[in-house]
Amino acid sequence: MVLMIGIQKELPLVQVVSDLFRDFKGDEIGGQHASRGFNFQVWHAVLEALKAYKSGEDYAVVLEWQQDVAVLNSSTTPTAVRFVQLKKHETATHWKLHHLIAPEKGDDPPAANDAATDASSPGDVQPPVDGKPAKKPRKTKPKAPKPSFLAKLYAHRRRFKELAQSRLEFASNAKYEIPDAAGATTMLSSIELTGLDSKVREDLEEKVRTQLGVPTDEPIDLSDFGLLVSECPIADPHKHVAGELAEMQIGSELKLSGAATMLAVLVIASYVHQRAGTTRFAKNLQELLERAVTRSDVDKYLIAANDAQISTAEQVQDVISRLNAELAPFALVSKMKRELSRACVEITNRAGPTPMVAAHLKALYEKNTEYAQLPKVVDIFAAWYEDFQKLKLPNAYLYMREYLYCLMSMIIQNANPIQQLPSVSPGSQSEDEE
Repeated sequence: MVLMIGIQKELPLVQVVSDLFRDFKGDEIGGQHASRGFNFQVWHAVLEALKAYKSGEDYAVVLEWQQDVAVLNSSTTPTAVRFVQLKKHETATHWKLHHLIAPEKGDDPPAANDAATDASSPGDVQPPVDGKPAKKPRKTKPKAPKPSFLAKLYAHRRRFKELAQSRLEFASNAKYEIPDAAGATTMLSSIELTGLDSKVREDLEEKVRTQLGVPTDEPIDLSDFGLLVSECPIADPHKHVAGELAEMQIGSELKLSGAATMLAVLVIASYVHQRAGTTRFAKNLQELLERAVTRSDVDKYLIAANDAQISTAEQVQDVISRLNAELAPFALVSKMKRELSRACVEITNRAGPTPMVAAHLKALYEKNTEYAQLPKVVDIFAAWYEDFQKLKLPNAYLYMREYLYCLMSMIIQNANPIQQLPSVSPGSQSEDEE
């Protein structure tokens, strides 16, 4: 287990929610398309984040690219951490203890091959080129075996020993076959290593010491070190995690629709996945925390997922109702109602012209703060429409005033489609005005 830090650019929350929502709405199999790319380890980390969220306390959850999770008891000044190494068993129904403590097999050549290479033969020597002396064969030093699963997990207790408390867990989709003193075995879903037979435990301690090069005067501490079966299923894990979030809402102030609940866990998974670093080691707690998903992050993700479910059409209808209350011309209100469906469909077509038109309208709204001083919505729209006409955009004549008013309504309401518009530089606005 190696905690690493990435430098990839993180996608903004608005874009993540918008993209996932679009995929989820078009998915006929319950979010499986939107959840594609999030593996068992990501979903286990999301489950850890939700369980910590349920506690009501601050926390930080970090997923590392080699399938490990760290759960800290604070997002700023942690004093305790739980490291979980996640390993999916692909070929059998259970783990044997020697599988977990045996050094990992890598692609490195065995030492015997290196020794054979060192004893060079005539066939090993490259022939001379252009009169230059022949090159001697390159000698390859044997590489040390990789530590076992449990040894790599124990290494974190040593690396972050400044913390007052650390718990270590090996989690998998399979059970564990545990030997006893009589040579018999028992199949268990969970066990603490301190509960192993003394001879088995002593053998495990010695192998951890050897694999990590722990000095003989430093005791191997196997307390708070457990093996367990993950609650996160291999098949459709997103549905299980969404069920966990739905259960959290019972008796709480958090009330998300079914679709918003599924979208929320997809957003959390997206950020857990994005923040799983891949470029260098986390040398200290600060670097570890920089990659974390925290309680405040999850707050934002839940709010964004809930907001994404608000109907754009309903938001525009609210503005139309306000115009009606302001005694706006009947023809204006009627035509806006007729243009509403078309505007709601076309604003989501990123390949069409409507998002760019809306982007120019939004730029005007943000630039001309005096619009907000006008007492009535109908007056705001009239001044706004007049300024838009001055831009003389190509093909702007194709859009009815009432259609543009629908787009303006979306902008005022900050509807979801408006949050993902093309960028419009201030320079292009001023040039158009000229």
